[in-house]
This record gives sequence, C-alpha cells and structure tokens, in this order.
Amino acid sequence: MPRIAKVLSALEVKRLSESGFHAVGKVAGLGLMISPTGSKSWVLRVTYGNERRKMGLGSYPSITLAVALEKAREIKEGIQKGIDPIQEKKNSKSKLIAERAKSKTFAECAELYLKGQTFSNVKHGKQWKTTLETYAYPYIGSMLVNEIGIANIREVLDPIWNIKPETASRVQGRIKTVIDFAIVNEYREKINPAIWKGYLDKTYTAPKKIKPVKNMDSLPYSKVYDFLQALRTHNCFSAKALEFLILTGVRSGSVRTATWSQIDLANRVWTVPKAFTKTKKRDHTVPLSSQALELLNNLERIKGCDLIFPSPELKVFSDVAISKLMLDMRKNKEFEGVGVPHGFRTSFSTWRFEKTNYSQELGELCIMHSVGDAVYQAYQRSDGLFKRRAIMQDWANFINKPYVSADEEKILPFKRSA
Repeated sequence: MPRIAKVLSALEVKRLSESGFHAVGKVAGLGLMISPTGSKSWVLRVTYGNERRKMGLGSYPSITLAVALEKAREIKEGIQKGIDPIQEKKNSKSKLIAERAKSKTFAECAELYLKGQTFSNVKHGKQWKTTLETYAYPYIGSMLVNEIGIANIREVLDPIWNIKPETASRVQGRIKTVIDFAIVNEYREKINPAIWKGYLDKTYTAPKKIKPVKNMDSLPYSKVYDFLQALRTHNCFSAKALEFLILTGVRSGSVRTATWSQIDLANRVWTVPKAFTKTKKRDHTVPLSSQALELLNNLERIKGCDLIFPSPELKVFSDVAISKLMLDMRKNKEFEGVGVPHGFRTSFSTWRFEKTNYSQELGELCIMHSVGDAVYQAYQRSDGLFKRRAIMQDWANFINKPYVSADEEKILPFKRSA
C-alpha cells in the first residue's frame, strides 16, 4: 500500500525550509519543492496512462496552499475524465499567447507600424507620430484596436474637422493606416471604421470644401533690406542659414541639409540633390550671387562636419529652430511686419513680378517650381541656369540696399545756387 503523506497546515508549509520535495497531503502527489537556493514552488506528481509526470502549479507563496490544493484536485478530476493535463496546459498557454497577441492597443499598433516604416525625411516621421499623440491617443490610444468603432473615430475628429480640416484629414488617414496594419497582422478582425468612402464621408464634409486658404506670412520686398540688417546682428548658424535662404530663394529643408560637397565655389553653383527637393525628380542647380558667395566664404567650417549650417550638436537644424529665430526677432521688435522663412519666396516672386521684366517661367524655376505640363517638360530640358544667375544677382543687389519707392525715385535732389 502506498505511503499516505501527513496533511500539513498552511503554517507548517510556511515553516518548511529543507531543500527537496515535501508532500503536503490531502491530494496525492502534491508537494512543495524547495530548491538549494531556497526558492519554493508547487509540484504535482501524476500518472496519465502509464507515464509518470510532474506538473508545476506556480511559485510559493504567490500560490497559497489552498489554491494549490484546488488546482491539484481539478487536474486529478480531469485525468479521471481522460484529459491529458500536460497537453491541456500547453493548449491553454497557446490560447493565452494568441489572445494576448490580438490584445494590442491602438498606440501599440501605431508604434509597431512606425518601426517598420522608412519615411522620406525625419521630419515627416516625427509629424506622423506627433499627429497621433496630439489628436488620436487621448481618445483611442489605450483602446484595444479590435474594439475601436466609428463612434470612437468621431470622438477624435469631431473637435477638429471644421476648425482644422487639413489636419483632421491627415489624422483620419493615419488612423486608417494604423488600423489597416492591425487588420493585416490579425490584431483586428472587424472592418476599418476610419475608411472615408462609404463611412466617414456620410458624416463629414470633404476637407477640400471647407479648407480655409491660408498663405504663408511674408514680408513685403520693400522691407527685406531692413530685415537683413537686423538678421546680420545675430552671429549664429541659424541666422546665416536664414540669410542664405533669402538670397537663394530655396526651401528651408534644402538649406538646412546643405553640405559643402554640394557647393562648387569655382563655378558659383550649389547643386541641391533631388532627395532634398519637393518633387524629388531631379537635382536643382542654384546660381550663387556674389552676396551668397561672400556669406559662404566667411563661414567657419567645422572639422569633421560637412553641413554648411550645423546645429550646436553638429546635426541638421530643425525647421522650428529657424522659424523661432524669426519669431523671436519679431517679438523683440527687431523688424516691422509679419513673416516666416518660407514667406521670403513670396517676397522674391512679388518683386520679380512688380519690379522686373523677368518672365514668370524664370521666376518659377528660381524657386524650384515645376513649369508647364508633362509634354512641355519633356521637351524643355534646360534649367535656365544662365538666366537665373542674372535674376538672382539682381535680387541680391536689391535686398542689399535701402528700398526706394517709385515716388522717391522721381524726386530729383535740390541743387543750391552758387
């Protein structure tokens, strides 16, 4: 007859300290296993078929004696019904893992999606994440992605759809992309509630129909000279970058990523790689005026850094850094009017139209805009560098001397009589 183990109380179990297996009674085969290091765990020895097995029931004291006894009884009853306890435990574990895999929140799915993406530039990737953090996460970030419905999507979009239609449209598109990602990866089984056609278009007016047209603030060309005088009192790379932007008429991103290896000082040309242009179709050559060349020649070159305008960390300046410089100058009343760095492209274009005879086509080429349709572009392969060199030098000359109005130009100086 098998030996019957003494029934131990909870207090007696607590006092066990010797390493090895200690049967606790009441349920045959149940005992407390104590390792040489002193850790304690519950073990149930069972026989299924003709095979002797050991099953772990959890650590002690997280699993109490009472709970361990209950678990052991359930397993014994299952064996009597022909249930393999080991296989049953594996099945339960697999099911739990599968359920946990599907229990992803919207924020977790967004993070997984973003990790697998390569954006055209760092700024775009940051904007993607910031948009979701600002507008979506407060409402659906902690929700299981499988439980998000159209009502939850409306919670996100209702406050901003008519006020910030362009932003709201981006938020809607990015939420849809994340939920599509969740569906493909089997984190969600239901249809995507952020789809526009057939779903949200029944609730909201199309963004294009309500989008307010807002142009970038820009300084009149008549005030650019005064602004430059104030800007040149700031001896920092962000100020030099902004001045270079004004002189060349290109976008902030091209200036901030500009490197010395892109500059041909001998031929007075800066070649912007197509990766740093808006269209990304071809490189853009920028003729350098004598003022732009003088700015470059007076710049300090940082050893080991190819950037022309490096940040203090020797990295690419953020667009915010240059915009903030101009904003701070305005707050300090260093210049009159309103404007942002991108607005100087408008200042240049307006000057070209009102003060010169240069063609619109040439002006558009100067600010890196595409000219004409696909057929025109197929036949017109020239980038007009020679003619653009003349207009950019005229622009640099114009903004480097005080503005004289048309009325002032007509006033002749008074001559004293002898």
